[in-house]
Amino acid sequence: MAENKEISKEVQKEILKFQNYQRQLQMVDSQLQRLEIDLAQTDAALMELEKAKGKTFKAIGTILIEEEPKQLKEELNKKREETNNRIKTLKIQADRLQTRLEETQKNLQKDKQ
Repeated sequence: MAENKEISKEVQKEILKFQNYQRQLQMVDSQLQRLEIDLAQTDAALMELEKAKGKTFKAIGTILIEEEPKQLKEELNKKREETNNRIKTLKIQADRLQTRLEETQKNLQKDKQ
């Protein structure tokens, strides 16, 4: 009887691990989506900047400040690079979490048998 409770506790721990990995993966996926939207907006801003003639501005809070196109382009390219790096890091993290999730699922299926 004590053995059944021990197995039950092990299974409960695996279930908790599985649920934790699921939550973590959902959070990483959500962050990835936000970053990909941010990257698309940055790319769109860079394309518009290429077309711009005359004065260019950047938004700081609720105000617009005149900025040199070259400076804006440098800032946007830096932001793009940082966002790309963050996306790569999160994709690696998501892959690791997915692997752990699958391993935990296999362990749970073994315990079920």
